[in-house]
Amino acid sequence: MWVLLEDFLLVSMGMGIGVVLMCILNVGKEADYEMKQLEESEDN
Repeated sequence: MWVLLEDFLLVSMGMGIGVVLMCILNVGKEADYEMKQLEESEDN
């Protein structure tokens, strides 16, 4: 029973880390896009 609970906690922790990484990557991609737009607007 303890092994089952431990496995469930590890799986849910891994899923949580995956979601956090996806959010960080998405925010980074949005920031890159904003920087590109800012540089293009400064050139014009």
